[in-house]
Order: sequence, then C-alpha cells, then structure tokens
Amino acid sequence: MFNHGADATVEISYDGNTGDCNAYASADIPAGSPLQISYVADPMDSTPLFATYGFLDETASATFCKLMHMLPEMEELGYSFADLLFYKETGDISPQVYDVVLYHVLKKSDESLAQQFYQAVMSGDEATKSQFQEQYWQYTKEELQSHVDGLLVELDQWSYTASQYDLNTHPRVPLILQHNAFVKDTFLRVKSTLDNM
Repeated sequence: MFNHGADATVEISYDGNTGDCNAYASADIPAGSPLQISYVADPMDSTPLFATYGFLDETASATFCKLMHMLPEMEELGYSFADLLFYKETGDISPQVYDVVLYHVLKKSDESLAQQFYQAVMSGDEATKSQFQEQYWQYTKEELQSHVDGLLVELDQWSYTASQYDLNTHPRVPLILQHNAFVKDTFLRVKSTLDNM
C-alpha cells in the first residue's frame, strides 16, 4: 500500500496484456522514506480525500467551494468539483467559480442572457465572457458573499453539534472538527478577499 502525498513520488501503470501492476519512482526517494501516490486526480483539493478516504490532507492548497446548490450550472458549463476551488492560503477563487455563480444568477433573472453567457463559456469567447463578468459583477459578488457567509454560519453549527457527540460512539468527531476548521479558515480568507473587492 502506498501513502497519499500531494507530491507523489511513485507512478503506477497497468499492463493490459499481462495484468501486471508496475510501480515506478518518479523522483529520487531517500532510503526509509515513504512511497507516495496521490489518491485523487487533483491533490490541491482536500475535499475528495476527506469524503472518500476519511482523512484530511492539510497540505492541500484548496478546498471545494461547496456550491452544491449550483450543481446543474456546474455540469452544464462542463466543470467538475475539482474546478470550483477556494484557496487556503490566499483566499483566491478559481475563475470557474465566478462562471458558475454568474450563470446561476443569469438563469434566475434572464434565460436569454444566461444562454448568451453559456455560449461564450462553451466557445471560449473570453472577451464576451469578460463583458458579462464586468457588467454583472455586483450580482456575482453578492451571490458569492451570501454563499460564503451562510456556509460559515453552518460550519459553526455543524461543529457545535459534532462536538456534543460522545467520542466513544463517534470516534471520527475530531477529524470532522479538524476538517470543518480547515474549511472555515479557507472560507474566512475568501470572505476577506470578497469584502475587499
């Protein structure tokens, strides 16, 4: 078994003819050091590791922005969870988050404008996309701020509820609280970024 590491030191390949699994060092590995692969496609995002494998990689630089209520818009624009990131250290927001939020806003208010924006995104028309982003920036920002503020309140509520559980029957509570703190710290940095825009 290989450990997870954001900076993988081992690559794995499978021989379809023989069924063999081959592991190759992708970097010099000092004797006694762990062999590491990335358990997820995007090691920058801590969310899939926590959800799938039950551990938190605090070296991850980002987390999913938690826009679950905009899943249809994300899928329509051809994005995945790995595209919608908030960055832990800087509070930066991936450009795809802005696209999804604006598309969501436009779909609620004017389907024709939403379709125009959709076409710009899908065709790679950066000039038209930028015009939309500039013209509707205030609405995008307000929607995103509302999401961030709401999730921060929910994180506090979830953490309070989790902290009330008996650790003998719920031994994963400390990990859940650690994850919530990671997400909260990231969201607070994103809130600061948005508030200063």
